[in-house]
Amino acid sequence: MAKQCPCCNKHLDVPALKDIEKNFRCSHCDASLTHSEIQIISYGAIYLFVVTSLLILLGVNAFFATAIAFVTYHFLRPVIIEPKLDIKLSYVPKIKGLMPFKSNNSL
Repeated sequence: MAKQCPCCNKHLDVPALKDIEKNFRCSHCDASLTHSEIQIISYGAIYLFVVTSLLILLGVNAFFATAIAFVTYHFLRPVIIEPKLDIKLSYVPKIKGLMPFKSNNSL
């Protein structure tokens, strides 16, 4: 999939979700990038809900409708959903920035 890097705004080839573990690097600026987790979960939940509901309305057993929705999602995700996913910068927070208190012991 060809996407645009949010850091350097150059086009890059984004690996599929099954090919990466957590994040990947931009080939131009070496920024750490990741797919949008919120979009992955949202698109997946919407797809499963819609397909399961349609199959149940057509008279398919709810168990089989859910199983069919999961299997079709597994095979159609790389074709239908992954090209629509955005990529974003993957930040690793620093421990010092997370501390809410100062290091001195004054009262």
